[in-house]
This record gives sequence, structure tokens and C-alpha cells, in this order.
Amino acid sequence: MLRSITARWAFVSCVVVGALLLLVVGAGLRPALLPAPDTEVGRTSLTPTEIGFAQDMATHHEQAVFLVQNLGDDVAPEIAELGRRIASSQMVEIGTMRGWLTLVDEPWTSAQPMSWMHPGQTSSGHSHGGASEAGSTTPAGAMPGMASWGEINTLGASTGRDAEVRFLQLMARHHEGGIDMATAALESDLSDPVRRTVQAMVQEQTKELGYIGLLLSQRDAPPLPYP
Repeated sequence: MLRSITARWAFVSCVVVGALLLLVVGAGLRPALLPAPDTEVGRTSLTPTEIGFAQDMATHHEQAVFLVQNLGDDVAPEIAELGRRIASSQMVEIGTMRGWLTLVDEPWTSAQPMSWMHPGQTSSGHSHGGASEAGSTTPAGAMPGMASWGEINTLGASTGRDAEVRFLQLMARHHEGGIDMATAALESDLSDPVRRTVQAMVQEQTKELGYIGLLLSQRDAPPLPYP
């Protein structure tokens, strides 16, 4: 329980770092995303899909960082290193996406999560709507692959091999959901900078998902069902 509470405070610190990162990364993308000053008329330069994706994927990424923060210190070095890599890359991507949102004066979170992505619009052919059903404990609306608070707390209380397996299982499912979200976004009309970023997410998470599968196999542990 103590580790879980400590991890949550550490997660808050990570979010603050991400907020600082977005000011740098997002500002660097301003020329590519915003119209020239003499053509600005208050109209957003991001499509509704781009805005919704950035809002929801940033929130989705936050949970991936949270999962890493709930991983104990007694896991194998390769698991700890994987967690560090995932947290690092996803914090940068959070900064990028929230930089876009800040520069076009859009909120960081959506009042209607996943409204940009239609049910069934996933690379695996699954609907993402289960998390919004009555009785769900998924923390952030109907985002695919998200862990419930119960699963997160169980991870935080786990140690050793048990923590390794739980972390790998949750992160694998989380990546599957993230890949589905990104794949759905790629089916829309995205600007070139946004498309490149989303494509990089798919490539990176697909590679990580393969490695996670190998680590689970080495531990004779099955992946969690998805969705």
C-alpha cells in the first residue's frame, strides 16, 4: 500500500515534467501545425479527430506511465529497463500532444472521451465500448486496453516475479489498445506532422509489444484477453 501511494505521488511529478516538455516540443511544431500569422482567424488548425486523439491518447499514455510507477524495485533488470523506456518515450509523446492542444487553445482532456473513434474501429476488429458499461472500474472512460483501478492496485502490491508478470500483462493489453487507437486515427485525414507522430507510436508500441510477449513467454505466463 505504501509503495502504491508513493508511486502515485511520483506519477504526479512525471505529469509535471510532461507539462514542461510540451512547451518545448509543441512550440517546435508550431510552424507546421498553425497557419501563418496573417491568416489566423481564430480557427483551429487541428481536425476534430486530431484534437480528440491527442486528448485521449495523452490520457492513455498517462496510465502507461502510472503502471511503470507502480512497478516495484525487486523486478528483473530487463523489466525495469523496459518500464523506464516506455515511461520516457510516452512522457515525450504526452508533451508533444499536449503541446499541440495548448497551441490551438484546446483543453488537455475531452468531455466525451473516444467520441472521435467509432465502435468497432480497431485494428483487431474489437469494439472499445466495454469500459463505459455499467459497473466498469476502468479509470478513464472507454479507452481500449486500460487497466482498472483494482488491477493497478494489485500491481502496486505485488513483488518479484508476480509483479513482473502482472506488469507485462497489463502493459501488453494497454499497448494493444493504444495501437488500435492510433490505427483508427491513421484512417482519418491527418496533417503530416500528426500522421508522422501517430505512425511512430504504432511502430514503437508494436515493437515493444513483441518484446513484452517474449518476456511473458520466458515466464510461462499468458497475455490477458483483449479487449
